[in-house]
Amino acid sequence: MSKWITSIFGWLIALVCTNGALVHIFNILGKGEKPWGEFPLLWRSMDVVLLGFNLVIIVGLILRIPWTVLVLFGGMMMLQWLPYTIFRSQFVVKPEDHATLNGLIGTEALILIVYAGLIWWQGKPT
Repeated sequence: MSKWITSIFGWLIALVCTNGALVHIFNILGKGEKPWGEFPLLWRSMDVVLLGFNLVIIVGLILRIPWTVLVLFGGMMMLQWLPYTIFRSQFVVKPEDHATLNGLIGTEALILIVYAGLIWWQGKPT
């Protein structure tokens, strides 16, 4: 039973990453809250990097490529948790951006904890 639950959760993560990829695409196309060129260079760089990250995760999870899980965990830590904590001031333009970043970090932590738990549970002998 746990294999199909883990598989469904993987598909849900792929869906969330699809949403993230679309956000980055719209930002790059200048269809975000303001033209892309008006954002700081760090933001624009992160849009490009995170778009690539999301695409790798989407394809990897759909094709069930085992190393995708390592890329997912490592990428979330290196590309989102570290920048959004260590370089937080670079990503905060409005006061409400603090809450947005906290929400992103919390949501990603929850996703990784649940996914790690499902993978561990799947590997347990029945």
